[in-house]
Amino acid sequence: MEALRSKINTIAVSRRELKYLVSLVDRVYLLNALSKILKPDEYGGYNGYSVRSLYFDSISNEDYIEKLVKTDERKRVRLRIYSTRDTVVKFEIKRKSFGRELKETIVISKEDAQEVINRNYEVLLNYDSDISEYAYDLMKTHNYRPVALVEYDRRAFTHRDFNTRITLDNNLRYCNFEYDLFKENINFIQALPKDKTILEVKYDRFLFSQIQDVLQSCDLSGKPPSKFGSARGLLMKYYY
Repeated sequence: MEALRSKINTIAVSRRELKYLVSLVDRVYLLNALSKILKPDEYGGYNGYSVRSLYFDSISNEDYIEKLVKTDERKRVRLRIYSTRDTVVKFEIKRKSFGRELKETIVISKEDAQEVINRNYEVLLNYDSDISEYAYDLMKTHNYRPVALVEYDRRAFTHRDFNTRITLDNNLRYCNFEYDLFKENINFIQALPKDKTILEVKYDRFLFSQIQDVLQSCDLSGKPPSKFGSARGLLMKYYY
């Protein structure tokens, strides 16, 4: 653990993000077409992988309210793993501002992630970075706590130029009352029909014309659900 803390892995990514809800037919087409012009994500390979995120929100649910009223600036705070056997965890703060996305990530130990789940946010200060200090102040001052566990299956494609990344997420599921990030066999609630896929197109400055041509062949009129918002749907009646 000390070796991990002494060599901090901090990542900040800023880019534009477009989201669509696509059919099974378009999903199959996109997988075939994108595999010819982009590379599969190095972490998941051709067959993809599962993503599990534990989201946090303030005691007053400010992040969820910002999403409901569609403020120009919003944020998400989460822990993320790709397998319940992972020994390191991504602590991420994702901020959106006027169409652009900034995602800041700190790689922390499994032990520290469990402390964060237990609301012992002081462990974040073991990671010497502006992100960890901001996260600690935010989560302590606004009394953040875990609120929803979300999981889905992802296929991802990338290109090194223009920070290009395209993901296709399906089988979206969530749990409101189980916050053990590493627990297996969780009784998830299905949040999206399995024949629907959330398509996310992320890039910086310019989207390749080949990708634009591929997307133009699909029906992109569908509006995708928010992964965070879907998991917090129980609050909808309270705020409206």
